[in-house]
Amino acid sequence: MSALRSPTLLLTGLSGRTYTIEHALQEEVSPPRQVYRASAGDDKFILKYIHPVNFEDLQEISNRLRDHANHVRLAVDTISDKSMFVFEHFTGHLLTLTQKDLPLVVIKRILKSALTGLAELHDQDIVHTDIKPDNVFINWQDQNDEICINKVQLGDLEDAAHTPPDCSMVRKQAGNWICAVHKRIIFAIREELEDGVDKLAVVIERQRSYFADKDGLNGLLKHLGDNPWVQVFEVTRDGFNQETPREPFKFWNGVDDDFKDLICAMIARFDPARRITGASGFGA
Repeated sequence: MSALRSPTLLLTGLSGRTYTIEHALQEEVSPPRQVYRASAGDDKFILKYIHPVNFEDLQEISNRLRDHANHVRLAVDTISDKSMFVFEHFTGHLLTLTQKDLPLVVIKRILKSALTGLAELHDQDIVHTDIKPDNVFINWQDQNDEICINKVQLGDLEDAAHTPPDCSMVRKQAGNWICAVHKRIIFAIREELEDGVDKLAVVIERQRSYFADKDGLNGLLKHLGDNPWVQVFEVTRDGFNQETPREPFKFWNGVDDDFKDLICAMIARFDPARRITGASGFGA
């Protein structure tokens, strides 16, 4: 598919609304990836190319969520002949906003909205497989040097799946909460890996190191049953020793004690039967 390079290009959605392409945010040929900022009257939108293989799947997921998700960013229009979805334009996302010195009450509001979006997905048996700070979209304003949050939604559902939720997604979301409060992306893989080393295996190893105790891990493995990931967890479990010790989150320095207790209650208990939920954790 050829790139949409003309800044004056007009595209019409299924709704009949006409969009004027203003700026290319991402434009790659192989694999094809096109994201554009556009306008229609006074309103701003994001136009995003979705590979035709995934187009109908994303439509089905969006339709499933349409009347059940207020904290998930869904398409407001489609441009079928260009294989594009149209989304509301947000002023930022969690990754950039957490670089500011936000009050804890603002951070809690953002995280609670993101958790609500995650719960809305799970209520419809949909798993978001790419949860990360820059997929938590935020409309915000700077008023007299004070950050005012208008809307928070969980977005980027291209790789979402309609399937019973997997408990590992909850721990991955916890990484975002730590990023927001502690300003450390704990699961980011920046270093070069040896040949044959799977990045996901490294993430699982860190999850085990930071959050799992023996009883919790055994409870998780029992819960997973014949799941093929059981063997991966067993390998990472057996890899810790005196030379390569665990680094439990509950012993980290420089982390607020109340926040540490919350995270440990939510995901340091690997056994799903003993873990509190995100909704109860941020319910206050």
